[in-house]
Amino acid sequence: MSSMTHKTILLLATSLALLPGCAKAQDGTEWDQARTAQQANAAGAMQQAVERWKLLNSSDQFAFADYAGFLMTYPGFPEEAKFRLNAERALERTAAEPSRIAAYFDRYPPVTNQGRANFALALNALRRADALSVARDAWRGGPMSDMAEAALFPLLASYLTPADHDARMDALLWAHAGPQAERQLLYVSPGARTLFMARLGLVNGKDPAASGVVVGPEASRDAGYLYNRSRTLRATGQGSAAAWVMASRPPLAALPRDPRKWTYELLSAARAGDAQSAVKIAAGIDDGFAPGTEISKLSFQLRDDYTSLMWLGGTKALNSLGDGARAAPLFWRYGNAARTPQTRSKGFYWAGRAMARAGNRTEAERYFQMAAVYPDQFYGMLALERLGAALPPFNKAPGVVPTRDERAVFNAAPLTLAVREVARESDWPTAVRFFREISDRAATEAEHVLVADLARELGRRDLGVILGQSAHADGYGDFQKIAFPLIPIPQGGNWTMIHAISRQESQFAMNAVSHAGARGLMQLMPGTAREQAAKMGYSYEPSALTRDAGYNLTLGNGYFARMMDYFGGSYPLAVAAYNAGPGNVNKWLRANGDPRNGSIDWIDWIERIPLSETRGYVQHVIENAVVYEAMNPAKASYRGANPLSHFLGKQSPG
Repeated sequence: MSSMTHKTILLLATSLALLPGCAKAQDGTEWDQARTAQQANAAGAMQQAVERWKLLNSSDQFAFADYAGFLMTYPGFPEEAKFRLNAERALERTAAEPSRIAAYFDRYPPVTNQGRANFALALNALRRADALSVARDAWRGGPMSDMAEAALFPLLASYLTPADHDARMDALLWAHAGPQAERQLLYVSPGARTLFMARLGLVNGKDPAASGVVVGPEASRDAGYLYNRSRTLRATGQGSAAAWVMASRPPLAALPRDPRKWTYELLSAARAGDAQSAVKIAAGIDDGFAPGTEISKLSFQLRDDYTSLMWLGGTKALNSLGDGARAAPLFWRYGNAARTPQTRSKGFYWAGRAMARAGNRTEAERYFQMAAVYPDQFYGMLALERLGAALPPFNKAPGVVPTRDERAVFNAAPLTLAVREVARESDWPTAVRFFREISDRAATEAEHVLVADLARELGRRDLGVILGQSAHADGYGDFQKIAFPLIPIPQGGNWTMIHAISRQESQFAMNAVSHAGARGLMQLMPGTAREQAAKMGYSYEPSALTRDAGYNLTLGNGYFARMMDYFGGSYPLAVAAYNAGPGNVNKWLRANGDPRNGSIDWIDWIERIPLSETRGYVQHVIENAVVYEAMNPAKASYRGANPLSHFLGKQSPG
């Protein structure tokens, strides 16, 4: 960009900031004014704590005292689970006083069985009454270091029951801890020995029958045996056999010891088999959980594997077997197991599509109504179109006002003080971690309002976006205004798409730099920015990408316009190219068909994008465009019915 052109953009930004209050509310300059005021403040008391956090977060090789001391002093900071895991692992490398170990685990219960064993040994050294119960829990919990095993066994030997020994053996086999399981086999109960021997053989990669170990029919109903057998079959290149084992099994006799590993194995076996096996495995998952279990409240890793299995089963039933009636319940489970509005609306929408294909319009409409509960989501919008319903105005505001005491507690919290510090001056990855943490920890509507107020005070649109997403996931849907903030747009820019892309790319953080090196509001790669600057007659200034909003938005808008021209005005293809490059988009058009000529449906084409990041990116950017135009009708490029289908280029709604 020439110096004159660069100055012109800076003057434009300055003039926008000086507009009257009513105009400021229309273009978002109030955010930038608040940000400028915040940056003028001196460093706060939390600066050293944030720097210490960054240091500890950079490595897993610090001492136990380092991680434990930080957690005890600054509870609620980001990456708490990671720090807790690192603290427990550090005890295997660095010594610590029993009193310090006990004090830490009293505050933060062990997350690993090795940590539980170390807790028990510390309690025993302190002669605390609860040492025995914690030691028994550790013994039953399975894997631990050989040193811990040797230290705990003499303490427990006279107290352990056959049930304790069987529980430990089961845990060791689920963990594939072969050497410890071989030692433990000496202590298991006679009635369980044969099945344990068979499972131990599988853990060691051997066929139990070849070793003379014959199990009865009860093995086919034992989750541990099925898990070990399927895992070993896959490890030896017999994936289809593993799929058959999991697809043809009878109902489990008891719940699996480790539901996460069980779900992962079901998913792995389903992926290794044919469509029929995948559908059977997915449909038979319920006996792995207690009746009434809400999958959405379980760990992320388990939910991720569960939803992946349900999606696999649903798509195989619908697309490979042509059986919408079998696909719909799996898509419903996919949505119902999720926490995020994106995934919930997607599952319910596809359940509706499946039932529509099966000819059941009543059930299809019921599922579409479930998806339409999320009208600011891609699939929620499609569901509304299927139902013939209009988008809401997205203009509600939270009705709760935090009390004075709630605000005082919030403002004094170490995490809030740290957020103020990183918002003032910090690298973007650190700021995002703290913004996500304070947003995710907000539980009540009042707490979400407090974070929203903080975002406005700090002038951080990115915190506003993150807070809005978190509130929506928690069931509070009246935070759209802060979740979809405005930003001044360079003259002649595509108002809708600059907002839609910037929200997805950087959440409007000017200093955003991705792991791949993309920079600024619209996340331009340096090479792309250099090329675009040359095409527009500007000089290339790398530092301006993260310090001059007008420069970044001008180049990003220009590049998106090129993609729109290249793909004949198709928003989905241009958006996909903005994220993954036009070469990839052309490759996908050749492989999957071109929805512009009707050879494939637009929704199907998007779902077949092989890069999950790009697949989600296209959906998010287009839903952003629809919401921004619904919230700001004076800026809308389209005011007709079915706006999502308009942006997609679909001829039929939904």
